[in-house]
Amino acid sequence: MAMNKNSNKKKSALDFEISFGGINLADKITFAKHLAVMLKSGLTITEALEIVHGQSKGVLKKIVGKIKISVESGNSLSASLKNFPKVFSSIFVNTVYVGESSGTLDENLENLALHLKKDKELIDKIKGAMIYPIIVLILAFGLAMAISFVVLPKITPLFDGLGMDLPLTTRLLIQFSDVIQEHGKKILLGIFGGIGFFLWLIRRKFSHPITHWLILKIPIIGSISKNKNLTTFTATFGTLLKSGLHIDEAINITRDTVDNYYFNRALKNVAVKVKQGSKLSEGLEAYPAIFPSLLTSMIKIGENSGRLEEVLFYLSEYHETEVNNATKTLSTAIEPLLLIFIGLMVGGLAISIITPIYKLTGNVQR
Repeated sequence: MAMNKNSNKKKSALDFEISFGGINLADKITFAKHLAVMLKSGLTITEALEIVHGQSKGVLKKIVGKIKISVESGNSLSASLKNFPKVFSSIFVNTVYVGESSGTLDENLENLALHLKKDKELIDKIKGAMIYPIIVLILAFGLAMAISFVVLPKITPLFDGLGMDLPLTTRLLIQFSDVIQEHGKKILLGIFGGIGFFLWLIRRKFSHPITHWLILKIPIIGSISKNKNLTTFTATFGTLLKSGLHIDEAINITRDTVDNYYFNRALKNVAVKVKQGSKLSEGLEAYPAIFPSLLTSMIKIGENSGRLEEVLFYLSEYHETEVNNATKTLSTAIEPLLLIFIGLMVGGLAISIITPIYKLTGNVQR
């Protein structure tokens, strides 16, 4: 009984670590690629998992160890992966399942690794394009806070003893300083609380119909979001079809990979129409606001020619290029706006301080 209690405690601790630790996309790519290479070399799945387990570290090592034990117990690899839904997505599990059923597991794992690699590259490009504007915005916010809480309280009392009519900008600066001194902590807490609430809100599912609609409508950012979802849709759908999944099953799995509410909802309805006998292109044409005519026309050509997978991969590359162009445009547009904002803030502060001093020295000279 004591051994059972201890083993249960260990299992619970491990599950907790796996659930909250997670593994990154690069680890999943490596896992799929290594398995594919070793299976192609003639190793059995248990031998391949043993080697991957020995090479892995941290949380991934513990997950691979559990998968290995499950496979050795007689379960399939896909069934073993399904025990970790927070780590291995539905596309990962189903691609492996189809590979096991068709005897093409090594090829499917290789295709999956390539798909995940392209997905990671796309995400890294978007993040890379946003780093500079975010850094500048944080620095601008820090500068504004430093001026408000450190500089102004020391400068504005000097103007009270000048005994002269102060310019409008200086009076506004003094009033702003008084508000900061009296309610500064509340304002600061309110700013951070508002940011925290906003980040919490956009992650909640009930807000997605509004927040995702707004994202699609924002200039440049809407283009990035739309093309990213189109890239994910075409690349994932193409990979699943290449792996051997039926078209309606592939759509249902693909819709879970897109991160926009309206794309998800549209693909859900398209899957129903396809299952009823409609063509994919016909289902997509019902949503011209999110699926452009070029995409639906190309997919129709792919369906008629029997080269749908090839067309989907071409569209994936096309929309990925559109994402790259939009991120460069966003970065180019944001940089001057942030510099203008900082310039106006610093320039306004300088004018508010220098103008009364200049006016006072002019009166003294007279």
